[in-house]
Amino acid sequence: MRPAKAGAAQTLRDRCQTVVCALLLGLIASPAQTAAQPVDDARFREAYLRHYEALKGVAPDMVVMELRDRAELIASRGSLVGSASNYPRIRGFESALLKGLQGALCQGSSASPARPSPTVVERINLAATAQHLRTKATDVAELAALAQRLLDSQPRERWCVLKSLDDIR
Repeated sequence: MRPAKAGAAQTLRDRCQTVVCALLLGLIASPAQTAAQPVDDARFREAYLRHYEALKGVAPDMVVMELRDRAELIASRGSLVGSASNYPRIRGFESALLKGLQGALCQGSSASPARPSPTVVERINLAATAQHLRTKATDVAELAALAQRLLDSQPRERWCVLKSLDDIR
């Protein structure tokens, strides 16, 4: 009777390993699936426009702070109290976003007049993916509104020479 139980235990262990592998593959693949947010989705557009309009008249340096706060909220989603600081991820996101927007807008191409701009949304998705931030469509819409307000607040020449979002006044 002992050998039969040992075989059943081995089969159960094999099945558990298969399930764990499948779950891990799903988790690894999920950021790539959530990275592309639909710009033409009605709910996405509504969230973007609502947030963009709410930022009218807000000083650019305050928009930068709001962008950081929003990224912090996304980065800390689901984390435990006392866990490691998200500061490096937030600054990494900020830096990747700045470089991505500069690369797209300062190399001769212009930002799309469409709102939300597909270029801005794409750069937000790339920066979030680079820092392993799990964004939802509403997160991307709000970050896009913040980034677009920052773009609108600075002349293109100034935007292209920024070293950090800290330099925005």
